[in-house]
Amino acid sequence: MARELRWWLAAALLACGAVAMAYLPPRGAAREAGVRDEPFRQTPARLRAQALAAQWRAANLALRLPEYRRRLQPELLRRRERDAPGPTLLVEAPDSLAAFAHEVLSPALDTVARHLRLGVTKVSVGLVVDLRRTVSANPAETPTQDFAGPAYLFPDSSDRTTCVALIPAWLWTGTLLAVKPPARNPRVEDWLRSGLGPCAFYAAYGAPGKGVRRWLTKRGYDLAGSPAWDGAPPERRESFVMYQDGTRWRWSWWSVYRFPVTAIACLGGRTMSCEAAVLWGAEETTDDSPPQFLESDTRGWWRSQRVLYSDRYLAEVAREVGHDRFLRFWSSTEPVDTALAIALKMPVGEWTERWQRRFVPRLPLGAAPPTSSAALGILLAGLAVVAVALGAVRRQVR
Repeated sequence: MARELRWWLAAALLACGAVAMAYLPPRGAAREAGVRDEPFRQTPARLRAQALAAQWRAANLALRLPEYRRRLQPELLRRRERDAPGPTLLVEAPDSLAAFAHEVLSPALDTVARHLRLGVTKVSVGLVVDLRRTVSANPAETPTQDFAGPAYLFPDSSDRTTCVALIPAWLWTGTLLAVKPPARNPRVEDWLRSGLGPCAFYAAYGAPGKGVRRWLTKRGYDLAGSPAWDGAPPERRESFVMYQDGTRWRWSWWSVYRFPVTAIACLGGRTMSCEAAVLWGAEETTDDSPPQFLESDTRGWWRSQRVLYSDRYLAEVAREVGHDRFLRFWSSTEPVDTALAIALKMPVGEWTERWQRRFVPRLPLGAAPPTSSAALGILLAGLAVVAVALGAVRRQVR
């Protein structure tokens, strides 16, 4: 019996060694570079150039946004005197395109403002659409305009009644030229709605309370990025975390596990993680002064989301609870967790978990082997048990 046991152990060790030699690289061996690795490799000089370009764009925005606010003031004052609702539009474009772009964008912006019910509040909104490729007098010596996302200038001590949104839109020139007024283009309207961003919340609900403002400032206004409270509730559809394979929905695991841990746990139905993800930054103390401007970056924005589809979170809350309850939350002086729970009439984590179930199923967490692998393992284990039992029977017969 001892001899047979030694043979079994030797066979198992040999099998493990064969598998290790087939799948594990030698010690110290460098991983071979694949084709997918090449686009992500950048030289130190290139990275430094990109960092300098980002600094230049930030400094350029810090100068341009107050200048746009100054240029918008006369029209904003006229609209306030007439109690005219809706944002004020300013188009930056070459002379040959400016008039046509304004003719296309102005009715589209009015439609968006009407759908969002942007009435007359203490905060007016100025929307700047910049169709230029370069914004410098020396385009050969300065970086091109960033097209990744809009930028915002919030009300501050110098002007507490104006919020300015800037949309770099030179990539949309072809789309605008294809529009034949007075025909509507839903893509342009959706683009303008997204570009209004947090300024739409200021226009609809006024300036936020101190606690809410600190909370959103700490988070970079990520929960107020999309003022889509006028559309239909979200439905399950293909996205960067799920895709449809025939009649079944499958998770894109490569995308899922690039999210922060709180987002993954919230997808798995952990209400405490949902609450922690939403209320992150609410307890941290920050400067009382609001940010001078906010530059959003839509490149890879989904990777840093603490809650899936965080950009539409507050818009969904506003749709769910209604204008009056959301206004009480938005302007509340209570702590954020208390004010939000009162508006939702339930714990924040519980509501957030239910909200995510509307467009994604619950993410299975923990060990979950495929059915085929589990069946194969059970079959092999059964064969091993049968073999051992037969061997034991033969030894007893002898």
